[in-house]
Amino acid sequence: MSPGKLVFAAICGVILPLGAGLRADVLKFDNGDRVNGTFIKKEGGQIVFRSERFGDLSVRESDATVELTAPPAPLITETEIALDTGGKLKKSPGEKAPPKPSAAPPKPEVPAVAATGEKTAPPKPGTPSAAPPVKPAGTKPKPPAATTVRLGKGFIKWWGGWHGRIAFSANVIRDTADRSLYTAEARVKRTWKYDEVQIEPRYEFRRDNDVTAVDIFKASGYWRHSFGENWFGEYRPYFERDRKSSKATLLQQQLGLGRHLLKSKRYRLHLGVAENIFNTWPMNHAQENTRYSVESLFGEASLQLPWRVSITERGAWYFILDDSYASGWLNELELTKKITEVLSLTLRHEVRYHNPDPRVPDYERTRFLFGLNF
Repeated sequence: MSPGKLVFAAICGVILPLGAGLRADVLKFDNGDRVNGTFIKKEGGQIVFRSERFGDLSVRESDATVELTAPPAPLITETEIALDTGGKLKKSPGEKAPPKPSAAPPKPEVPAVAATGEKTAPPKPGTPSAAPPVKPAGTKPKPPAATTVRLGKGFIKWWGGWHGRIAFSANVIRDTADRSLYTAEARVKRTWKYDEVQIEPRYEFRRDNDVTAVDIFKASGYWRHSFGENWFGEYRPYFERDRKSSKATLLQQQLGLGRHLLKSKRYRLHLGVAENIFNTWPMNHAQENTRYSVESLFGEASLQLPWRVSITERGAWYFILDDSYASGWLNELELTKKITEVLSLTLRHEVRYHNPDPRVPDYERTRFLFGLNF
């Protein structure tokens, strides 16, 4: 190997490995979403992926696939060059040999005090004092800006596993009466190996002829824990505070056990049974608080269609074992179309019929929502 090739190979062996860790893998979700980053590993049915925007992600293998880039070409390192030249690196014709180390380094001079043990005389007045000892650089406290940046990076890494949507809806009607209805909601979700959490707050406001007719705050969510591949348990709370219509506060807690009947990349179907506890507190303190325990059957289904279209539905049928109240049911159906990675459109239909507490009103409504995904 010529000297010029050796120098070029040595430079490549030092500089090129700096970029060897850069990858351009793609995490493809079943609904068409794509996330760029670096594939880490597969473990326990989960894909660990380090994205450029969201940090480390943990996704089920049934929900996404990974498209890997071609591995980088092997590089010639300094070790390989040394082996190729018989263990010694050749130098170019114009290069000088490095200086040889001296036989023994010079010994530091020891002050006479150390040899004789005599004490040194105090410095005379007017003579400059010795310079104070310099503290090592490691003892300096970190500036507040560095601490803030470190905390910010830690929060971004923790938040990277959460994703969701913020949606808005507005209806303004002017005919025999002036009616305006506004809705704002958010949805955040995160998935671990055996657990899944979702939180969804929502606010609705309506005015009829400049008079407030609806003023409701709702919050729902769930925590689902999987027992193996087929069974799961979940806790699903629901909070509703109506300041105009029923003038009551409702808290529903559902404890259920379900089974995955169908589970694939495109469609899912879950069925289960649950015990529901309804607590109602009227804003009029003259009325009594109520509490009901109701059994229910629930079902959840989702379907992924081409062109980034998805359909989700969840329904529950309430029944009373002692027949003291008539049965009721609740259903929510959503049709979502993702326009881009950030923008989406949703058509939602909701029905609530014969709630166990008669002071909580029934409803049936259809809404069109404009969403921002993150």
